[in-house]
Amino acid sequence: MFCKGSILVAAKRFHGLATVAQGTATRLLCGELAICLVRCDDGRFFAVSDACTHEDDASLSDGWVSGCQIECARHNSIFDLQTGAALSIPAIEPVKTYRTAVDGDDILIEIPNPPGS
Repeated sequence: MFCKGSILVAAKRFHGLATVAQGTATRLLCGELAICLVRCDDGRFFAVSDACTHEDDASLSDGWVSGCQIECARHNSIFDLQTGAALSIPAIEPVKTYRTAVDGDDILIEIPNPPGS
């Protein structure tokens, strides 16, 4: 659970992912939502939408991790994993970010509720 002010927000638990190697990206599915989970070189975890904002059928989890940035394998757009900001063209729109937490060997990712739920 995450706390937004005094409101608790549900998180999706992904079992056994805290052992993912540093400097790698992994594609996760939560229903129809594709998420790119990244473990940076310093060991921190970040989660962003897996779709590049330049071309949404390009999976960021196929890209390369450097520091706390990920580079799309399709057209080399680079995104800041902490803020989601597009750091290089051709992407100009930020990628959606999701809060993460480590619980033992599990990763918790804050997933928004679908509209109408």
